[in-house]
Amino acid sequence: MTEKLSYWPFKTYNWGRWDNDQGTLNFIDDQAVKRALSAPLTNTVVTLGSPLRQDEARGGGGFSHRMLHARKYDFGPKEEPVFEAADEFSVVIHGLTNAHIDALAHVGHKGKSFNDTQFEEIVTEKDGAVRMSVDRMGGIVTRAWFVDVPRQRGLQFLTPGDPVIPEDIAGLEGLIEPGDALLIRTGRFSAPLVRPDDDEARDDHGNWSGLHFECVDLIDRWSVSTVGTDGPGDNFPSTCPDCSVPIHILFEAYMGLPLIHSLNLEALSEELDGRVSKAVMLAVAPLILPGGTGSPVNPLAII
Repeated sequence: MTEKLSYWPFKTYNWGRWDNDQGTLNFIDDQAVKRALSAPLTNTVVTLGSPLRQDEARGGGGFSHRMLHARKYDFGPKEEPVFEAADEFSVVIHGLTNAHIDALAHVGHKGKSFNDTQFEEIVTEKDGAVRMSVDRMGGIVTRAWFVDVPRQRGLQFLTPGDPVIPEDIAGLEGLIEPGDALLIRTGRFSAPLVRPDDDEARDDHGNWSGLHFECVDLIDRWSVSTVGTDGPGDNFPSTCPDCSVPIHILFEAYMGLPLIHSLNLEALSEELDGRVSKAVMLAVAPLILPGGTGSPVNPLAII
């Protein structure tokens, strides 16, 4: 395994660490699941998804819903009393609006994906992901630690573009264990949306709060299994001069850590406000989409 690269990020993190493509989900062993099952104290269930909708961050698109029919059921007896409705949904997975989880096939860097594989060999426009696809990910059940960055700073939300820094999450040192997950709130659903065409936007994605790339080594040291945020994960504008999306690249392409994006963490923030322990049971079930590079999700946090 190559330890040093001749270009950023200068290390390969978890390349070659396991004999499979599950990446940091390998950290979720029996003990991690047992910790998850013992985490709830009130058995309150909080959904972390949100209604699927048009991608307002990119001016619409990416989602559609149409009814196929809504009618009296016509396959039974003449006086059959049953009525039936059917519909069809379509959603673009990797937008800035809808909650979703990334498969490790989602990104590559310098032509490489996780485990030193060639990006063009694991995913193509013709076949989708032939390796590291979301249908091979399985479900996630683990303990998650909730970090409410705005509340910690005495704010309602982070100003879009203001990153989460290592000091914001450092309080978990000594508490978090291998296989645990992180849920990090920036207050995105309380903050004003800054679109790319706004004068305030400093990036072509618009301004978004996410993780500063300096958080990555700390999260790597903790052996975290997955990280969910209420935004895109990355901070826009980028916090790294060498890459526009360092969080995606470092976590997914090098660490093998699947990211969960655009979670609505407002209800969880209210439920955990004032509670000493910020640990919850987290359950994430991606759709089984063969060849998919991600999936819509509605994770559950059990308090």
